[in-house]
Amino acid sequence: MDPPPFDRPQYFLRHFEHLDRALYRPQLAVGGPLSYMVAGFIVGSVMYTISEMVACRPLTGALIDFPHTFVDPALGFAVCTIYLLANACSMATLTEQTTELVANFSDPPQPLSGGAKAGINVFLICLTTVSHCFGVRFYGYLERVIMWFKLCLIVLVCILMLVVNFFSGLVVKHRADASDYTKHGFPLGFKPAGFIETSLNTTLQISGTDSAHFGIPGSGGIFVAFLNSVTIAIFACMGGDQVIMTAGEAADPWNDLPAVTSFVYLIPLSLYPIATFTAGANVNYGAPDLSHPWGRTNTSLSPFIIAVRTTSLHGLYYALNFFFMICAYTAANTALYVATRAAFILAQNYMPTWVANSVGRTNNGNTPLTAIIFCSILGFLSLVGLSKDEYSQPRLTLSEFFTGSIACVYISECLSFLKFKAGLDELEKCRIFSRNDPRYIRYLFKSRWQPLVAYVGIVGCGIVILFSGFPALFILGARSGLSDDSNLKKPEALVGDVIGAYFGPFLFLFLYFVYKYGYPRTEAVHIRDLTLSTYLFPADMSEIELDNQNVANATKNQGPTEQQPRLDVSVAEAQNTLISNRLEARRKREWRGVLRELWSFVITDKAEEGQNNDTANI
Repeated sequence: MDPPPFDRPQYFLRHFEHLDRALYRPQLAVGGPLSYMVAGFIVGSVMYTISEMVACRPLTGALIDFPHTFVDPALGFAVCTIYLLANACSMATLTEQTTELVANFSDPPQPLSGGAKAGINVFLICLTTVSHCFGVRFYGYLERVIMWFKLCLIVLVCILMLVVNFFSGLVVKHRADASDYTKHGFPLGFKPAGFIETSLNTTLQISGTDSAHFGIPGSGGIFVAFLNSVTIAIFACMGGDQVIMTAGEAADPWNDLPAVTSFVYLIPLSLYPIATFTAGANVNYGAPDLSHPWGRTNTSLSPFIIAVRTTSLHGLYYALNFFFMICAYTAANTALYVATRAAFILAQNYMPTWVANSVGRTNNGNTPLTAIIFCSILGFLSLVGLSKDEYSQPRLTLSEFFTGSIACVYISECLSFLKFKAGLDELEKCRIFSRNDPRYIRYLFKSRWQPLVAYVGIVGCGIVILFSGFPALFILGARSGLSDDSNLKKPEALVGDVIGAYFGPFLFLFLYFVYKYGYPRTEAVHIRDLTLSTYLFPADMSEIELDNQNVANATKNQGPTEQQPRLDVSVAEAQNTLISNRLEARRKREWRGVLRELWSFVITDKAEEGQNNDTANI
């Protein structure tokens, strides 16, 4: 009979190659720069909060380890499962998006036939699967190239938008959608069919009108439209968690992660508003080629593509479209990577032995081939977009599922941090260890303004979850009062939006309650179980289980206060020596300085390369 999952020792996937610090997914969604600023602030708050925990516990599957270790194993199971499904859906979404971008090579853009879309989807998924089978070293080198390609591309399009705006007399041949643009920085309300015109005479009504004039007028409509833009923009802002999910696969996670995770997410999140500002300077929000998620449209174009099409720079339109295809495909490639790691951790930590021995195993090169194949099969969800009736609805539903699911993961990580901080506060009361200890700040990472930042992440993600399905529900409820609905989505498509928005959070709660109160039934982690060894790992990862066993035998589930209400001198000195030995074995967090840390994006340190080669030969 198989032992229960938690009676088996935990095994974390390990690689001895350097996983490069990378930027992810410069995906350009509908919404103004303010939407990206708000979405980026929410995601940045979560990443800033998680950074402190990963500095202490830089393990592969860290996003799963935090709720499992600090809150409840059931929460770890729910996070692991939903993170796997969300990234599988993200892979399918971005693969389908890549296929849709192929259609933009025709002028005017026309949807591809079902056979062509199926062939492209299958080819891209197979290509992604094969590339992952070469191991993490190949993936790391490829990701470094992709990182610089995406970073240069987003800077290039920003410069290009400025050129189009400031030198319109030289490069712009027509701009049919520019009327009234400078007079209206915001839409006139929430209009599901989209603003094809921006005239002040446009009147919106909730009932008793046709779909062309249906919407929420005034400041209330502007607020609803803004929240809608935030929920769409946050899809593009998510992705920094992928660095943390694969933390243990770096060659030197103890020294790299405290510095890197504290700032790397700021680079893409700061570039998104700048990019949308430059695009918004050239493209009217009423441009008919923009995406209208609630309207009945056949295709949509990036605002950068729309701006370039108005110029006389021949060939630039096709070049940008090709570059955006590469961005979407490589983002799908990254989604598959983290999905396979989630599948591996799920099989090893939460599934029966026969599953752990199949999905949770690696080859001689430490590559989880079975998990890769399993997650690649889930990527074929992109084929559900072959329907000619609803061109992009399956992609929208999958992206909404991803957004709601990852928002649940982010809330779980912030809750884990609150417990993480409470455990450290308890150790501080016992004068054992503290977040204010100079060694903690010097070798790990202390996030400021806590727990306020964690609460910002919880509230922000909660608002995104609650509001994401509101537009579709509003349209479904008001549809019967319209004289004509020809410009709106079909009811079936709107139901798909509601399912995509709320199925992820519902499934997350279902998984949590079943695992906690059904089988195998788990108990919440008590603060007294968070000992010094929970926060300070030895440099040798193989010592972790032995160290935890020794601590468990010594304490017998007694908290720090119960163990040593008054620490004698010898015990205090021993603990202080343990802290110093484990922390001083690492490098100081700011040992290279900010500029040198940024330069490591370009050239890897010789010491790191040498260590990488040595460990790869072991």
